[in-house]
Amino acid sequence: MPSNPGSHEIRAIRGAWLNPVSDESCEYFPNGILLVQKRNGWWKIKELGTAKELIEKHRLEEYRIENEAGLLMPPFFDMHFHWVQDEVREMPKTSLLEWLVKYTFPKEEEFSDPDFAEEKAQCFWQRILSTGTIGGLCYSSIHKTAFEAAMRHAGDYFKVGNVLMTMNSPQALKQSKDEAIELNRWASEGYGRFHVGSPRFAPTTAPEVIAASAGEAKSFGGFLQTHMCETHQEIEWVKSIYRELPGFEDIETYIEIYERTGFLGPKTVLGHCIHLTDAEWKLMAETDTVVASCPTSNAPLDERGLGSGLFDFRRADQEGVRWVLATDIGGGPYLSMLDVMASFVRQNRAQGIEGATHVQALYRSTLAGAKILGIDSKGSFAEDNDVDYVAVKMDRESLDASDAEVVLGKCLSKTLDNRESYESAILKTVLEGKTVFSC
Repeated sequence: MPSNPGSHEIRAIRGAWLNPVSDESCEYFPNGILLVQKRNGWWKIKELGTAKELIEKHRLEEYRIENEAGLLMPPFFDMHFHWVQDEVREMPKTSLLEWLVKYTFPKEEEFSDPDFAEEKAQCFWQRILSTGTIGGLCYSSIHKTAFEAAMRHAGDYFKVGNVLMTMNSPQALKQSKDEAIELNRWASEGYGRFHVGSPRFAPTTAPEVIAASAGEAKSFGGFLQTHMCETHQEIEWVKSIYRELPGFEDIETYIEIYERTGFLGPKTVLGHCIHLTDAEWKLMAETDTVVASCPTSNAPLDERGLGSGLFDFRRADQEGVRWVLATDIGGGPYLSMLDVMASFVRQNRAQGIEGATHVQALYRSTLAGAKILGIDSKGSFAEDNDVDYVAVKMDRESLDASDAEVVLGKCLSKTLDNRESYESAILKTVLEGKTVFSC
């Protein structure tokens, strides 16, 4: 280690650090130091430990120690959201299908205007960094203009896809099968790893188009996303539609549509998956398909959700199905993953379901998403990982807690009528050693 006190190649960042490891484990250092080192022009983590230990071990009195306020943790990954629905997230919600028709589809139509799309993209993709989210999977509208605007402003760790809609859709948002397939191919070939194949969901997308998007993504190892089993009404509607289509007359479950179109797999993320049959759980596990659970979107109506129900995370763990947390903007009312984490714990405990912890919520909002995206180095503070973190507003007294669960409980303790303040709870977002947001 260099002995020059003026060297800027090593930095010691002191504060209260949370380091998620798994559903059950999260390190907490109330007075910790993250030691980082620049290698080949990139900041990498060297070590995380108590301030006392690392100051003695590395003679850190020789270096300038940077003090960070708040509670420090890895940045968030939102694995299911619609950036073009930002303005409908607080609209009245009585049911999923009614909300789509009355509010969501009309708003998405506006993104055909390139000036409108550019203005909204510039604002949205800056704002998401202000909530501490640096990556994830995102839906755009059907329009090239919206997708290109998102690509100009979204960070490198977001993957975005145009929704594909060829049937049971408003005329202004309806594509022919050829148009949808060509749009998906254009985005895939032009943007590669930044694109995610995104049939909106089975009732609005012809099976040939779902299959084409799956084939395109799997040809180069890309990601796929769509929705499944969010409400009972949706499930029955989907099956009634597909049983009239050749090759699907005998389907018994929703998931068979995605199975027969080759859509399932380890790089496929299905939103919601609340009302699954035993057969669907089994097929999810066999294909290693991922669930994006959206507790704020599926929350009861009086919590500004769509009232869809509660994802069975314990069954997912039992079946070996991977899952992560997400906002589902605009079904979810707020863009902050802190709100999602708090809602996940609150809703499960309200139903008397054991096992939902704040540590688990943090893991499913950070490292779990990073692992699915194949960028584990951005989800925790392990040695050689990238220097990415967020600082969450908390007073010094609250940080003096015994362990991770206690301090996270204090961090996520806002009342239902004060949830909106989670969106302004981030002091700083740091990505690869550089501050990309500060308040």
